[in-house]
Amino acid sequence: MRWRTAAVALCLLLAGAPAMADEHPRPGPPARAERLYAQAARAVQAYEDTERAARRKRAELRLLRRAAAVERRRLTAVRDLIGAMARSEYRSGLMGPSARLLLADRPERLLEGVALARQGQHAQAALLAQRMLAERRLEAKTEAVRRTLKALAREARRKDALLRRIEARLLRARAGLSARDLALMSHGGLSADCPREAPPAPSRSSAASRRPEAPRWVRPVAHYTLTAGYDASGAHWAHRHTGQDFAVPPGTPVRAVGGGTVVVAACGDGFGNQIVVLHDGGYCTHYAHLSVLEVAPGQRVRAGERIGRSGNSGNSTGPHLHFEVRVTPQMGSSVAPLPWLARHGVRIRH
Repeated sequence: MRWRTAAVALCLLLAGAPAMADEHPRPGPPARAERLYAQAARAVQAYEDTERAARRKRAELRLLRRAAAVERRRLTAVRDLIGAMARSEYRSGLMGPSARLLLADRPERLLEGVALARQGQHAQAALLAQRMLAERRLEAKTEAVRRTLKALAREARRKDALLRRIEARLLRARAGLSARDLALMSHGGLSADCPREAPPAPSRSSAASRRPEAPRWVRPVAHYTLTAGYDASGAHWAHRHTGQDFAVPPGTPVRAVGGGTVVVAACGDGFGNQIVVLHDGGYCTHYAHLSVLEVAPGQRVRAGERIGRSGNSGNSTGPHLHFEVRVTPQMGSSVAPLPWLARHGVRIRH
């Protein structure tokens, strides 16, 4: 999609996040930037509302398509039965029921034939009614599918417009920040002093054994204690907490929650050593305060692949993983991460 390509390019050019939003209190941005961040947050909420509506429509579409398939099979069965009756009449000599009755050689057979003819007429009428009903049902289901597809297209256009609005406001907010904050945000990918190590190469046998059972979505860390949650307020953040903190010992493996492309692998600002992954579904996940980075921008990662190790870098009061979900790679577009993970089948214990 056009916006996804633009998001990757933007994030690779401006990789990073303002230091004002995580662990230690910092002065807020200027009033204009503050207003733009608030507008972006409202647009993010509208984006999430639109995404929820689209999910409902996609679920409705699946049900409608299944119902249409049932009606299609029902119509096919009725048509087959009518065809079988027509072939039977054809094999009987191309004579209609009346002609066959007139040629009966005995009155008893005539009376039996009359009864059979009436039964046949009733059966044909019933089959015709079934066919008409099945055709009407199929037409109604098909029309409902068309309407739902149109609604989904409208939701997609609305999401695309909201995403462009969010990105524009976040860029304008960045323009209103101080030179010091901009300097903290001026990463061009992986900085030279970022601690980095190559991930271990899996053996062929283990890779082959994992491939058929590879999960689509996983937890970012295996063992943890939840601490600061999304939207929490307090002295540690200038405004609100933009993610979910997982308290883990330093060096704990941090894994990509889903497949995607690394768009940020940087260090030096309030988030410390950090990684942003752009997923195929359009959302981004952010992993901050790492001790080691094991990926680089542009690299593809799989769900469950180790991308770094937890730490205490940046503005952090103790070892933990700060995990965010965003609608763009930029800070200021975050959404509640635990419900997002739950929608993808990942349950986080409290």
